[in-house]
Amino acid sequence: MLLLILPLLAAGLAATPVTAETLDQQIRQADTQLFAAAFDDCDADKAAAMTTEDLEFFHDKAGKSASSRDDFRRSVAVLCESNRANHTHLRRERMDGTLQVFPLHDDRALEIGDHRFHERDAKGVERWTGQARFIHVWRRVDGRWLAERVISYDHRPATP
Repeated sequence: MLLLILPLLAAGLAATPVTAETLDQQIRQADTQLFAAAFDDCDADKAAAMTTEDLEFFHDKAGKSASSRDDFRRSVAVLCESNRANHTHLRRERMDGTLQVFPLHDDRALEIGDHRFHERDAKGVERWTGQARFIHVWRRVDGRWLAERVISYDHRPATP
């Protein structure tokens, strides 16, 4: 029996404990950086580098829109090209009052929340265009949090 328990104890001792507050801060930061790269910077390569190779992205309106890091890179590049062609800029606003972060076994974390989307036109006028809910599974790889699974759902138009 002791031989069965020792590996479990060793694995638990080897893992670096992360407090709930630290995990929350780390996931918020990773989330902010990912959306800044994809929307603010419109840098598909930078955004893709913040995901796992086997990233999966599910969207309630578009279905499974990415099955890999490369799919995600292409999706962000197409979005950015469309924005440039239309002289628009998208911004994602995470609604912090709705954000929840939970640790998952195996260096993973679950992030759940709501976000709003804004579009700025060529004249610089920004308007709120819609909102949705999201679920992200993050995986810590070599000390960095990478998006592994993304579910964006319950998309609805902006309401005053």
